[in-house]
Amino acid sequence: MSFKEELKKEQIDLQNSKRPYETAAFLVFAVLFLQQMAFLIYRFWNFVKASKGAATGWFSTASMTTPPLFSRVLSLDNSKYLYVYLAILALAFWYFLIYLFVWRYCKRHGHAKWTWTLLVVFGPTILLMPPYVFYAIYVFRPYFFRFIKTVIEEYKAYDPKVPFPEEVEEEMVEPVKEAPKKAQPKKEEPKKEEPIEELESESK
Repeated sequence: MSFKEELKKEQIDLQNSKRPYETAAFLVFAVLFLQQMAFLIYRFWNFVKASKGAATGWFSTASMTTPPLFSRVLSLDNSKYLYVYLAILALAFWYFLIYLFVWRYCKRHGHAKWTWTLLVVFGPTILLMPPYVFYAIYVFRPYFFRFIKTVIEEYKAYDPKVPFPEEVEEEMVEPVKEAPKKAQPKKEEPKKEEPIEELESESK
């Protein structure tokens, strides 16, 4: 199937889709992607003009939504054509990986392909989060959604008037007071035996 046929098929799928957020995600992705490519072409054209003659050209990535892979390759030396070309190739490779591991995977498994592609590609720029966070959410989404659902259910079932188990235990267990010591009866001292009087000496 040619690229034109694939594009036409995708257009029909979006028109017949029962997921309105998918159409919105596609439109947002298309706008951001075209903006990124326009910035890339504009900066490359300025780089070519500035590098002519004796002037030293440099490729600027300011205000661009390109992934870190592009910027890191370009930061090696943004004044040489070699690194600019390598950075553009890195950007193309990045989008190939996105197509392979996100867009096509979601399409084969019936997931929202444009929504997840938008989040993984432009989510870091929009929401200021690293790409691997969105990819982790994308890969482990069933567990992530189950966690969110559990939190919501526990929040709905929560009643602030019901005490926690540990609070009930604390109320039931009262400090044991020591019983007052009973006065023990004094032991009677043994009577001292009176000294036996010596028998009177025999009569003189």
